[in-house]
Amino acid sequence: MNQEIKEKEISGMKNGSILIESIVYILFFLGPLTGNVILVLFGILSGEFDVSASLISIAIPSFMFPFAIIQLFSGAISDIKGRFPVIIFGLSLFGVGMLVAATSFSLIMFLIANILGGIGFGFVNPVLIALITDITPRPNIPKKMGYLGSAANLGVAIGPILAGFIVIIGWRFLYLLFILITGICILILINLNRAPQRTSKDSGFRLFLSHLFQEFRRSVVILMIISAFLSSQTYLAIIVWTSRAFTHIIDETLAGIIIGSAGIMGAITGILIGYLIIKKGVRIAILIGIISLYIGLMILLLISDITNNNLLLFTTLGLMFIGVAGGSLIPSIMYYSQTLSKERRGALAGLATAGQFIGIALVPIIYDSTFHDKGIKMVYFTVFIISIFLIIVFSLLYTLGKRTFK
Repeated sequence: MNQEIKEKEISGMKNGSILIESIVYILFFLGPLTGNVILVLFGILSGEFDVSASLISIAIPSFMFPFAIIQLFSGAISDIKGRFPVIIFGLSLFGVGMLVAATSFSLIMFLIANILGGIGFGFVNPVLIALITDITPRPNIPKKMGYLGSAANLGVAIGPILAGFIVIIGWRFLYLLFILITGICILILINLNRAPQRTSKDSGFRLFLSHLFQEFRRSVVILMIISAFLSSQTYLAIIVWTSRAFTHIIDETLAGIIIGSAGIMGAITGILIGYLIIKKGVRIAILIGIISLYIGLMILLLISDITNNNLLLFTTLGLMFIGVAGGSLIPSIMYYSQTLSKERRGALAGLATAGQFIGIALVPIIYDSTFHDKGIKMVYFTVFIISIFLIIVFSLLYTLGKRTFK
């Protein structure tokens, strides 16, 4: 790769860094926002499409599987072809998906929309992480990863709350709003896309595969991917299945506020955790995440009925601790993805986020029979068991990560 061209591209991005950062945070917020509105739309869409709420939950893996799989490659592609072209292409496809969703008249059409949206945003998500790292001095990377984690958790929080209120006038307006935001971001990015792109005689398929295989051979990278997967199988599984337990029992607006409390706490924690990593190191962030996860789980397990109106305050408290866990663990994983390799940040970001979202995609499938046969309490207990493996993997990641940084 031509180092001079690469440096000119990064220099050009730094000149508009404030605007670029703003777009990155907006888009990193938009992804979870679009993915999480479904959490309070199970009842509405089941009536709209005349199917069961369980079938509506298929929309989650329909979005998440292509979203996750594309991220295995999109970050590495951006290392070679440049950040802006990949993001703009992905946003264009995502916008088409949102248009199809807004005009859906059947579940099949709605699922196709989610597949298109997932593919499109798969070209966006990991590249945003690498893009902001490109214009950030290394000592400040943990802080920016915290901000990104905060933006993502805010999207998790606002998604259910926004959906809970907008369904009053019509759920289709949600997707029209997403189209508007996407269109504005595309126009701004096209205007910013003036820097020389990372192209050279070596920027072909062979170099792309080389980047991926070099990272796949590293044990610390494999542990990073597994930790991202298990994080989704714990704190996000709790959020998704708690929302499912609320369906047809708790009012959509109230459910959105309760579920959103986890995202709000995650957003606040994400901001603070970046500074904490700078001051105290990543170990303390991981510890806070694990401890908060267990506290939240214990609260939810001890509640006799999480949908009982008299106990909703305790349900909310448990979810707030779960939000703190997500706000600590995900920025920690993103920190590793941007510090384990300088030249392949896009590839590492893609591998980390792919692991995370493959985990999310499998959440409805893995826990479905448990929920229907044993109820939400057994879902929480299963998460409790999985969290033990999460501790083991994070411990190994931290140990190998220290050796890598040396």
